[in-house]
Amino acid sequence: MTAVVIPSLGGPHLATCLVAVSNLDPAPGSVLLALSGGASPPDHVRDLEVLSSPRRLGFAAAVNTAIDHVSGSVDRIALLNDDASPTPDWLAALEAALNADPTLAAVQGTVTDAGGTVVDGRGIALDPFGLPIQVDRSGPAAPEPPGPRPLIAVSATAALFNMEALRQARLRDGSIFDPRFGAYHEDLDLGLRLRRLGWSAAWVPDAPASHVGSASGLGLRWRHPWWLIVNRWRALAGNLTATGLVDSFPRLLRGELRAVRTIARVNARAPLVAVAAIAALPWIVNRSLHRPSPGPRFNALSEVAC
Repeated sequence: MTAVVIPSLGGPHLATCLVAVSNLDPAPGSVLLALSGGASPPDHVRDLEVLSSPRRLGFAAAVNTAIDHVSGSVDRIALLNDDASPTPDWLAALEAALNADPTLAAVQGTVTDAGGTVVDGRGIALDPFGLPIQVDRSGPAAPEPPGPRPLIAVSATAALFNMEALRQARLRDGSIFDPRFGAYHEDLDLGLRLRRLGWSAAWVPDAPASHVGSASGLGLRWRHPWWLIVNRWRALAGNLTATGLVDSFPRLLRGELRAVRTIARVNARAPLVAVAAIAALPWIVNRSLHRPSPGPRFNALSEVAC
């Protein structure tokens, strides 16, 4: 049975997302809405389990809370951002892909912009500087390429996970997504942990979902660039050996400078935040290198590539 999990702060697109989920065919076994920050759920959508927290939870903590509440009969977890809207056959296509390949821990389809014409992403890859990128971003959504295509990780915007794989990848405290991430790159971290255990991820065709995107992140002002910068180092340091991280450090630092310039185009606070993030890196990297997690770590950045 599949459970759909939607973390939310009660954003303006939540009702649209819930309507899209109610139109999925076949319907999921259950739908869990993890509301935090004191938000109220829409009152016109039925067949929905609401988990409310007065405290504002990050994406990772909200998803963990919801997954902890699913029944033992759930063997797959579908994740959706509250500003994403899947097509009616989205879930069926993703379930078929997992059925076809027992080595797959996670699958996603094409995530598009709100209009459905431009690709927001077809999964997560790393560029030559170790920066996480969305595959095919800004390209035309149609026609779709042939698939499936292997990925380093799926984007948690709209994806389906094998529950057994998630159980195997749990951290020592039982978390599936590392709650320290707050938001951004927690899906990369989970994808790397799953790969360390021998699981794979893939993009598959015929499972589109539209995504409004970016508005909530830009509204975070200081936290937006902080999480983008710091969480990349958390993900890599949490899954590479110390030697592998040191060997990759010059390349990663060059990538960071490129990333800061890019973020600064939409958030003027990025350079100042970057200074603070770089000052905090020794502490952040040390904690991540010593984070207990299952599976052998990668000895080099090149081992991460598909």
